[in-house]
Amino acid sequence: MARDKNQRELNFKPLFKEFGQTQIENNEKITLLHEEIEAIYLIDLLGLYQEDAAKKMNVSRPTFSRIIKNARQKVANCLIGGAKLSIHDQKDSYMVALCSDSEDELINVTAQGKYILIYEIRDNNYKFITSIENPVYFESKKPGMVLPNVFVEKNINFFITTEIGAGLKNSLLSKGIYSILKKKIVFEDLANIPI
Repeated sequence: MARDKNQRELNFKPLFKEFGQTQIENNEKITLLHEEIEAIYLIDLLGLYQEDAAKKMNVSRPTFSRIIKNARQKVANCLIGGAKLSIHDQKDSYMVALCSDSEDELINVTAQGKYILIYEIRDNNYKFITSIENPVYFESKKPGMVLPNVFVEKNINFFITTEIGAGLKNSLLSKGIYSILKKKIVFEDLANIPI
């Protein structure tokens, strides 16, 4: 008798959900489960060991090993066989970070702001989660060196800012965090991120 499946902890929010080759006609489609893309994100993008990744996903080490093996096999089949790859996204909420000089207002919404404001977005509504001191401001650290790690630790999916350098943007993207550039940011924008 099969036992019930444990609830997986899924933090990665895939922005792109369809992939495929364009050179030949191939109607085969392979679907990557959300837990499988999460495993790829933790192992191949963040570089975690399987034991640590299993803990983050709230599964046993052998279960995680099966998940990552299935995920890699599906990706390999798509790359070698030319099948279309589809990602099943079951995460109904996502985390957004902004940097601001105020904990209550959006002032100087750049990577150099004094505070990192973190919000959860669910059903087009935003909920304030926490505010932390920004090491870029208080410790004079470079944004590209410190913010990606802080955001991974806080499970951030999107960073909204009025300006961003190429180094920070690339560092965030290398951690699976998407940056959104807006000239003017108001709180209502948080719930209207096009994903």
